[in-house]
Formats: sequence, C-alpha cells, structure tokens
Amino acid sequence: MDRITATLTCSLLVVMVLVACWQVFTRFLLNTPSTVSEEFLRYSLIWLTMLGAAYTYGKRKHIAIVFVVRKFPKKVSVIVDLIVEIIVLMFILVILLFGGYKAFENAQGQVSSALGLPIEYLYMSLIVAGILFLFYALIHIVEHINRYRNKSLDEDIYKSEEIIDER
Repeated sequence: MDRITATLTCSLLVVMVLVACWQVFTRFLLNTPSTVSEEFLRYSLIWLTMLGAAYTYGKRKHIAIVFVVRKFPKKVSVIVDLIVEIIVLMFILVILLFGGYKAFENAQGQVSSALGLPIEYLYMSLIVAGILFLFYALIHIVEHINRYRNKSLDEDIYKSEEIIDER
C-alpha cells in the first residue's frame, strides 16, 4: 500500500510540475494561456494533499507532539498513544468517510467549468484518503495493542530514522 500511494503522489507531483510549466509557457511566451491547466492544478493539488497526508500518517512522519507523552511511564504512554489513535479513527470515520460521502453525493451532476470533469471526482479524494487513513489507523492500533501485550514498551514508534553517511 505504501509503494502504491508513494508512486501515485510522486507521479501526480511530476505531472503537476509539467502542467505548471506548460501554463507558464503558454501564458508568457505564447500570450494565450491554457484554459484547463489552472483547474487541473487546483484539483490535482487537492488529490496530492489528501494522498500525501494519508501516506505521511501511515509512515508516522506527521506532526506529533510526542515530547509530552515521552515524559509519562512507558505503560501510560502506550495507553495515551492508543487513545490518540482511537480519536483519529473517529475523525476518519466521521469527517473523511461520512462527510466525504455526503459531499460526493451533493456534487453529483455538477461539472467543472474548464475540464468538464464531474465534481464527484474532486470529492472522491476525501473517500480515498479516508480509506487509506483507516487502513493505517487500524494498523497503528494493532501495533499499540501488540506493544502493550508483548511488554515491548521500550521501542519508540515515533523514533526518527536517521541515515548516517559513513564516507
């Protein structure tokens, strides 16, 4: 799942850079700006943000305030981490999945002005990201429960992976 999401986000970013270059070329050199590039970039940025946020959450590279939790005893910090994951899970279910589905339903029949794409495709990013977030949240919850059960409380799940260059 990580590889697919990373490939999608990187590919989308490359396409966005090419389209932005095309927009600059047509606007300033040809004096006839592209009519679809701005709308494409707007929608692509929304998709990129949603997919990238899910990927970042799955890799545990998101912003997390862990210095407070690290002050607690190990057993308490695992319980706090589990509670945080459950709160995130509720957010995913209510906002991304339920809210995304409602936005998707409300957008049916609407078409974007320049591209002529159904607006549902834009709101589908909420649902897709919600499914990815849900997948990662469930994995994180299982990891926390296993950490608590196996008493492997010494491992820090938020430890940054540092690459040391030994030249």
